[in-house]
Amino acid sequence: MAIALPAFALEYKEAPELAAAVAAGELPPVADRLPDEPQVVAPFNAIGKYGNELRFGLSGQANHDPIRAWGNMGLVQHDYDSNYTEVIPHVAESFDVNDDNTVFTFYLRKGMKWSDGTPFTAEDIEFAVNDILLHEDLQPVSPVWSAGGEVVEFRKIDDYTVEFSFTVPYSEFLYVLADRRYLQPTLYQKAYCSRAHPDYNPNLEAELEANNLTDWRDYLRKLSGDPHIVGIRFENPDRPTLEAWKIVVPYKGGSTQVILERNPFFWQVDTEGNQLPYINKLVGLIYGDPEGMLLGAIGGDNDLGYTIIGTPANRPLLAKTAKHHGSELYPATAIGGTSLLFQLNLTHKDPELRALFNEKNFRVALSIGFDRQEVIDTALFGDGVPWHNAPFEDSPMYHERYATQYLKFDKNEANSLLDGIGLGERNSDGIRLLPSGRPVHFVVEAIDRPPERIDQLEMMTQQWRDNLGVDVRPNITETSLMFSRVNNNNHDAAIWSDFASWLQGRVPYSLVPLEFDSRWGIAWVDWYKSDGKRGEEPPDHIKKRVYLYQMSKGAPTAEARIDYFQQIAEIAADQFETFGVSKNMTNYGLKKIALKNVRPSNPGSNQYPLSLQRPWTYFWDTESGNRP
Repeated sequence: MAIALPAFALEYKEAPELAAAVAAGELPPVADRLPDEPQVVAPFNAIGKYGNELRFGLSGQANHDPIRAWGNMGLVQHDYDSNYTEVIPHVAESFDVNDDNTVFTFYLRKGMKWSDGTPFTAEDIEFAVNDILLHEDLQPVSPVWSAGGEVVEFRKIDDYTVEFSFTVPYSEFLYVLADRRYLQPTLYQKAYCSRAHPDYNPNLEAELEANNLTDWRDYLRKLSGDPHIVGIRFENPDRPTLEAWKIVVPYKGGSTQVILERNPFFWQVDTEGNQLPYINKLVGLIYGDPEGMLLGAIGGDNDLGYTIIGTPANRPLLAKTAKHHGSELYPATAIGGTSLLFQLNLTHKDPELRALFNEKNFRVALSIGFDRQEVIDTALFGDGVPWHNAPFEDSPMYHERYATQYLKFDKNEANSLLDGIGLGERNSDGIRLLPSGRPVHFVVEAIDRPPERIDQLEMMTQQWRDNLGVDVRPNITETSLMFSRVNNNNHDAAIWSDFASWLQGRVPYSLVPLEFDSRWGIAWVDWYKSDGKRGEEPPDHIKKRVYLYQMSKGAPTAEARIDYFQQIAEIAADQFETFGVSKNMTNYGLKKIALKNVRPSNPGSNQYPLSLQRPWTYFWDTESGNRP
């Protein structure tokens, strides 16, 4: 956790490489590089030692989460020591919230700097919010930046004070700012990014032409990145950052490595005044596929990570080989949700498939028409419990019917339901026929990882063909291709996973279609995001849920928020739009024993990335292992 110690009580120290650069006149002294009051962080185990590198794995060019995990810098962050129930200052030195949760004021650190040594001030946040995040020509504004139907209003009070205000209470707003997907206020340096903005650069057309571009928005993304576009945030080594390490070898096509090096202007110190981070360099090793990444892990190439490799099938091999290269299993604890969420497209462009998918009994038949336990025993090696996309039983948000209905395999009942909705006729291959005579055939979009999710889907589709006479085919593709199809409403169905705990600050996408993760209602998402200008107006039961969700964002107490979500879940249980396969289970990867200040586990949810452990306090203790 952060420690409030006066800066004058510390004598600042720095990595030897930085001290040498200071002596050579290449950098200002460490005290001049730090804020007037740097954030003081207590390491988990011990004061660290400077030096060396840390290696982690990346599976393919689209797998950017492990890079992003190392340095999310929002105004605030979830507090590890409170089990993520509290939000604490991070980039902001402190914050105030008024009594009715409508005005949020943040006080920045005087003297804080970007990685290029230039000051970080309220002017950067003003640019990021008003000129990028809320700019109507850039992208639809996410619903998390609105309350009561009104978009947030931002105000720069002075060089080190900013204010976000809403017309109605929004008690969840701090949790939004702590989410790794909503880092925009601290992601864009005005001096660097404004060259790509038409409001600031009178010579923009010439600059676009020089960069072989025609659209300023593409130029802005090229310079600055975007937290929602896969990998692009890490393609530009010139981008100033507030993170502990900065890109020096970027994440681009054909790369075999991504390299990040220490940011000499990083704004945190340990309790003895040592500027962080301890580790000099991060090296992301890019593998062509998950299998290659697994081989790298069992060969000892990766120092820390659980993304992709820690599947039930791989776990015995990881455990067996760990001791040979000084590693140990490292858990990522499941906090809710399902390993595979199945979403039919209820806003399909094809009228006949849309009508079929909107038959609740068709969805129920699919859910009870395959044997979950057989899928779990085979694809997940028995490591699972039949479940939908819901909080677990120990959560205050638990809703039993939403979590557990229509899970039991019942082939006869499933076929009876299909017969009852007019699908009794079959062709010579045994496939049921739609009223028009077309076979009941559709495609499920899925990305090419993790392998156990693909295994589950393939077993499900085979069982549906054998048990029900429904022809479902997986389309396994790369992430960006899948997103392109789905976000443009050109899909029949899709799968994903989710850690549904209905946490504060997150849009619960299997309950309300407000983000593109709601692949079961993309046209409704478009309608809400465009304020009714695009997409399709949703039915009343969707509107009621969205209303309840908007009310929950300003709930004055935890109990009131739970009550709103119980009402939402009750409607969603009645509709049964999506279904799951198995509970998310604790995942495992490998960690080198010699790597210290690593907390014993990390929640297995992308809302809680590795950065909450403050990996800039990690260091190598060579006396307890083989690395470096």
